[in-house]
This record gives sequence, structure tokens and C-alpha cells, in this order.
Amino acid sequence: MNAIVQRRAVLPEGTVVPIGWVASGDPLQLFSPDQADEIAAAQTDLDFPGHVFGVDRDTPDLMVQLTERYGRSLARHAHDQSA
Repeated sequence: MNAIVQRRAVLPEGTVVPIGWVASGDPLQLFSPDQADEIAAAQTDLDFPGHVFGVDRDTPDLMVQLTERYGRSLARHAHDQSA
């Protein structure tokens, strides 16, 4: 509850992520909320932009590319209706 498990993190069976902590990576690393620098460093290895959006992390306009792709993805649901 209120923990964060990063995409592509591998949690061995029985792992408990404490409230407010972050689980990241394979092998798993657990970070307390006060470890912002360590959490940021672990995210680099996970390559979220490449894994999810197919964009290289070193792209000069990375946030522009991610925002445009995410926006296009959300736009596909503009006319969704509940059943």
C-alpha cells in the first residue's frame, strides 16, 4: 500500500515493499523515500523511455517526444464510452 513498484522490477516471491518505498530493477533494489538520487540512478538502467515509447533516453528533445507519443495514445480514447 502506497509503495511504488517500477516497471520491469522483479520481486522475488514473498517480497514486501514497505509503505512509501520504491522497488526497482532486476535484481531487486528497495529504496526508502529519502533516497531520491539512488532512485533516479536506478531508473536510468530500466530505460523507461525506450521500453515503453521506443525513444532513446539520449534524444535531445526526449520530453517532447514522450509527450507527443503519450498524447497520441490517449487521443485514441477521446470518444470512448462506458458500457
